[in-house]
Amino acid sequence: MSEAAQSGRTVLVTGAAGLIGVPVVRQLRRAGFRVIAVDNGSAGTLHRLGEFAGCRDVAIRVADIRHRAELTAVMATERPWGVLHLAARHFIPDCERSPGQTLEVNVLGTQNLIDACAQVPPRRLVFASTADVYRPDCDPHGEDGPVGPCGVYGCSKLLGETLFRDQGYRLDGTEVMIGRLFNVYGPGDPHPHLLPEVLRQLRRGPVLRLGDLEAARDFVYVDDAAEALLALLTIGPPGVVNVGTGSAVRGRELVRIVAELTAQPIDVQLDRGRLRRQVRPTLCAAPGRVLELVPGWPRIPLLEGIRRTIHADRGHDLDSRETRERRAS
Repeated sequence: MSEAAQSGRTVLVTGAAGLIGVPVVRQLRRAGFRVIAVDNGSAGTLHRLGEFAGCRDVAIRVADIRHRAELTAVMATERPWGVLHLAARHFIPDCERSPGQTLEVNVLGTQNLIDACAQVPPRRLVFASTADVYRPDCDPHGEDGPVGPCGVYGCSKLLGETLFRDQGYRLDGTEVMIGRLFNVYGPGDPHPHLLPEVLRQLRRGPVLRLGDLEAARDFVYVDDAAEALLALLTIGPPGVVNVGTGSAVRGRELVRIVAELTAQPIDVQLDRGRLRRQVRPTLCAAPGRVLELVPGWPRIPLLEGIRRTIHADRGHDLDSRETRERRAS
């Protein structure tokens, strides 16, 4: 879809203040879309939308997907051409500690969005799902491979996918794309995933108390994840697409890269309290579909992505000039 064709089209983004949400809003703006940025602030990240204050093409709506009436009102007023559904509880330890809240947000919230969209169906809709829906396997996961989530988070997301498939008849004319995200990382992560936790502990000294570092994960830089989701929204065919690079890296290797980039000695000690109840030894994508959809993807190699994340963590604004230009536009 050309920028001219996109100009003036409205896209509603749920979870817009989150790790992926802010880069998604940025890229939608660059592509010529008007954006309705929806977030309830529960993750403490609402301030991240401050960079869009005063932007004519971004409207910020503080709303909770658990409240159907709020979503329905926003949809009825804005009547968006497209919807990107990112809002979710996704930090797995939190999900396991609070399964009821996880289901309330990830399942009931998704159902509320479907109900709201059924009133004024958008043309395109992207549901951000997760690689955690796949059955554990040491080989890369293809989109047609067997599903079999191990915990409440993966179960909640798989049920969300099922809701969209089973209720497609209600979304008359809406094309639904599902992006199964692998391990997204980058600046602004409010949750203690491995990389932000390593950087947080390093600020206090060289001794890190961490959990399992032998598990291998497919790490995707947040701007690459946003680009893939935007491609799904604008040109992707209906169906499921893995948002993963096809390369898995062990946690121990990630820590080694951080030590190299920061020139700091790191002493890793096992914290058994951080060990998860269920562990996948490997979680890696077979990325054929996303590579067809976005030639040259991903743009940011792991080493560069970690470097950018470290730089931002140290209080530098990598995009300060770009941010000022966005506000002035």
